[in-house]
Amino acid sequence: GGVALDTLLAARPASGGTADESTRQHWIAVWKNLRAEMMPPADEPRPSPAERQAILNFVLRDVLGVDSKRPDPGHVVLRRLNRHEYANTVRDLTGIDENVTESLPIDDTAHGFDTIGAVLAVSPLLMEKYLAIATRVGDRVGREAILAKDADGKRRYPARLRRLFPHGPPPDAEAEQSKHLHRTIERLAWRGFRRPVDDETLLRLIAVAEAARAAPGGSFERGVAAAVTAVLASPRFLFRIEEDDLTADTAIPDAVFIDEHALASRLSYFLWSTMPDDELFALARDGRLRRDLPQQVTRMIQDRRCDAFVQHFAGQWLKTRDVESLPFDVRTILGVRDREAGERIFSRAVRHAMRKETELLFAHVLREGFPATTLITTRQTFLNESLARFYRIPGVTGDDMRLVEIPPDSPRGGILTHGSFLVVTSNPSRTSPVKRGLFMLETLLGTPPPPAPPNVPAIEDTASSLGNDATMREIMERHRRDALCASCHARMDPLGLALEQYNAVGQSRADASAGSIDTSGQLITGEAFAGVRELAQVIAGPRRQDFYRCLAEKMLTYAIGRGVEYFDGPAVDGIVDEVQRDDRLATFVMGVVSSVPFQMRRVEGHFAPAGSSHPGSP
Repeated sequence: GGVALDTLLAARPASGGTADESTRQHWIAVWKNLRAEMMPPADEPRPSPAERQAILNFVLRDVLGVDSKRPDPGHVVLRRLNRHEYANTVRDLTGIDENVTESLPIDDTAHGFDTIGAVLAVSPLLMEKYLAIATRVGDRVGREAILAKDADGKRRYPARLRRLFPHGPPPDAEAEQSKHLHRTIERLAWRGFRRPVDDETLLRLIAVAEAARAAPGGSFERGVAAAVTAVLASPRFLFRIEEDDLTADTAIPDAVFIDEHALASRLSYFLWSTMPDDELFALARDGRLRRDLPQQVTRMIQDRRCDAFVQHFAGQWLKTRDVESLPFDVRTILGVRDREAGERIFSRAVRHAMRKETELLFAHVLREGFPATTLITTRQTFLNESLARFYRIPGVTGDDMRLVEIPPDSPRGGILTHGSFLVVTSNPSRTSPVKRGLFMLETLLGTPPPPAPPNVPAIEDTASSLGNDATMREIMERHRRDALCASCHARMDPLGLALEQYNAVGQSRADASAGSIDTSGQLITGEAFAGVRELAQVIAGPRRQDFYRCLAEKMLTYAIGRGVEYFDGPAVDGIVDEVQRDDRLATFVMGVVSSVPFQMRRVEGHFAPAGSSHPGSP
């Protein structure tokens, strides 16, 4: 690999730490490979667990300068609401369910998620769209509130607007109506900005509302509507602004707790992709949220709003959000005479059901308190008639997705055999063991190989040289004869070839049951398996520590809005240690919420790694 550890050690300054960024990145790679037991290889002499841990502690503490007693919460840039969060927050603040998601551009992603603050920029065009949406929603609030009357002709706001008019219609007296407006605007601002509002800001909003009320044709409702427009266009609404909790004691130098209002927002956007509800607001206001976090996490997971966490976290972690849009040459893959015939088999309904299958299983495991490894090993899944027919599983009728026991003779079981998992890891006209293997390494084991070297010949070139009768395994064996390619392919190919009994659109191959497809393999860490079911047992058994760590890192990344760095090692290890004691999927959520990166902020200018001139940054 071109790395000599004695040379790296010789480059260390006398004070410890690392001399430069390149050297630090080499040591981070050493640490990751040792932690995942990727090095030394399985066929070489290997250190004992105690020796391995000693080396890991040395690299993390003495070389990289990470102190578990002085954890670094990291730095998160000011985070804009992504378009899903924005749409949900507009709806929950105002009661107006506008289809604003379609009006906004797709958000950029980093580290696999669209919640990363560093890429959620605001362009002039996006700001124009926000202003247009704010105006449209405000106008609709005023129009619907003015027109709302009961059978007796008295003013009565519809239920969805009562969150904007919690004190009811205004009294007729001018002085009382003004007080009523002020109370209404104060609550709107507090909820819209997701924290108490300073007097200067509140007075500006009240002035906007009073001007609209006093204008020709104005009214109390139009005043509130004008304030709604101003709130929705404010940076305090568009961004998640966080402040420090100066009353909370911390034994960690150079780090500070975020205040409870910021904690409420972190929690609600993590699990609900929207603003806090009244209960979270009340707990934050009374300073009781941090104390009551376990109860609140349990409540929020069981709430239907947590479907947003399933859709957006699981949907990006496992890429189920891509299933319905990927292009495929169904005629070639399914061996049918025309495209229409293929699309009747692999239809839009089947694609949608594939996405729902994985998301519903994730939600089921989360809410029912099952171990996280159930996702990989379960013999249950969610099906409707169209997906069951595609999978060739009998006895399922109707369009509704429901929990189904998988027949013993079915090749299905766990997310590795879900159509969504197989579809997003295929090429448009064929399977790709490399893509499938790489996806498992990145998504389930957290041990991705380095990027491929330049000028690697396409696999199609190898296939053409072997003839039409060559199996995918034979093609891959020829393809990786180059020593430069062999080490990485040794990680990926056995994983991907274990799924070769499924075609590019996730259907079991007709000849798979005859045993003509060799799906056996061995991980680079030494564990052997005969097929996908045994591979699932390996991931959930001997390699479950890798799975736990990978899932913890993915969930932490999604929650805190930045990539996980080497200095987050103690936080990730803490989550994994807790999961070792209680392996429910919900334990990962609670571990993330309880972690230093989620609860605290770095005091800027501190935490420079030993021997470096700048702090580690995402």
